[in-house]
Amino acid sequence: MKRVLSVLLLLCLLAPVFAGCSDNPSQGSSDTTAPSGSDTVSDTSDTAEQTEERDDVPADLSYNGFEFVIYNTNDPANSWYTTTFVTAEEDSAEVINSAIYNRNLALEDRFGIKISEQSVKINDVTNSITANDAAFSIALERGFDAIAQAQLGYLVDLNKVPYINLDKSYWDQAARNQLNIADKLFIGVGDFITTNHDETIVMFFSKKLINDYNLENPYDLVRNYKWTLDKVSEMGAKVIKDLDGNGKMNDQDQYALMSWSGVGYPFLFLGTGVNYMTLDENKKPVITADSDRFISAYEKIISMTHSEGDNFFYDANIRQNTRGFDNNHRVQEPMFREDKALFWMEVVSWSKALREMDTDFGIVTAPMYDENQKKYYNYCNCNFYAIVVPTTADLERTGAIVEAMNSESKKTVTPAYYDVMLKSKYSRDEDSGEMLDIIFNNLVYDIGSIYSLGSINSGIYDLAAKNSTDLASYLAKQSKALNKQIDKMMEKLAALDEG
Repeated sequence: MKRVLSVLLLLCLLAPVFAGCSDNPSQGSSDTTAPSGSDTVSDTSDTAEQTEERDDVPADLSYNGFEFVIYNTNDPANSWYTTTFVTAEEDSAEVINSAIYNRNLALEDRFGIKISEQSVKINDVTNSITANDAAFSIALERGFDAIAQAQLGYLVDLNKVPYINLDKSYWDQAARNQLNIADKLFIGVGDFITTNHDETIVMFFSKKLINDYNLENPYDLVRNYKWTLDKVSEMGAKVIKDLDGNGKMNDQDQYALMSWSGVGYPFLFLGTGVNYMTLDENKKPVITADSDRFISAYEKIISMTHSEGDNFFYDANIRQNTRGFDNNHRVQEPMFREDKALFWMEVVSWSKALREMDTDFGIVTAPMYDENQKKYYNYCNCNFYAIVVPTTADLERTGAIVEAMNSESKKTVTPAYYDVMLKSKYSRDEDSGEMLDIIFNNLVYDIGSIYSLGSINSGIYDLAAKNSTDLASYLAKQSKALNKQIDKMMEKLAALDEG
């Protein structure tokens, strides 16, 4: 899912595809070196070979009707995800459900198993492991739940599971590298999972406002590495308008940016190439939000979002809507459909709210700090669900099936998912496909956010919402407790090897 090969696969399997890609998958660094070449088109000479990559699980493995149970902690009410469930009872005309059904059918035939799924709470997972009842083979969990269980010795390091080959292209290499804490990886993100892409934050833009105000084409700005915070600030300042003329800006008026604090600010901060936290040479999380570059980016961003009399940015976390929504966050969808914001920062999956939009919209990556950055970064929000393997599982059997699940998903679910996203949700223009390819090739999995270390994510975006310039002081106060938490975590994970 991370390369242009997925989009090219659609060309063969599903429909005409959108062109373009980025050859710079994110490694969680602050690299500011321009990529080779003059644009984002990479060499795809080995695409066919990569597309055909298969797992190395022996073909003769059979498990005699074993029921492979998946515990899914994703609440069924979370219907905003493209896929909440990873099983389907029957084939259907809905492309992604059909792909899931046929993927599972292929795996069942290959291994002589039955795949089933149970919707559970995170406590159900823990209770099953502590009871040693082997009631499930894998679970789907969020990162902060998984790291808590891992420290208690309940989960298996995926690096040690037989048959799982994390070098394969159907495993997300950005997640693998950025979340490999203490040289151990307890959550697996691969083609079997779609929620990580649903949770990726992007920037939608109103083509009507771009045209009405004769603004530069965001697509061309991205391609020419001129898509920066300064450019967003410059363009956004031109569209702010009190549409109803009552002298008070609310959700009936027109803004440059729209989002809510917990989405918009992390998107902008991490788009500048510096994370809240990264891994040092010992794979230990260290704070990087206190670096000069991050602080400079933070100050630049809040100066922009709180400009124009604090009316540049409609922050749904602190504003009150006038339209009767109980959840003020949801006012963003009608506002954007009515072209009341030039740019809307939201997770990919909320594109479904725009399917009935009368005017056209586009999608671009997070802006760079400045033109010297020369690489784009897009933040994957922390609520996606990943694969975990409990210590109660039969590791050889589980490893074989999980590896094949991801391999088979690359052939079936991945192209279907892209078809849903690129054709059904984003297909207002071909450029969106190119932008999504850049976005998904440059994902940032911030370890502090994914594993919920301290309150580094929420604490920083809360400060930003308040227009506070006291970031350095805040981090100095938080660092002692946070580093103590990290030290304890590292001790517990190291003790797992001794046990």
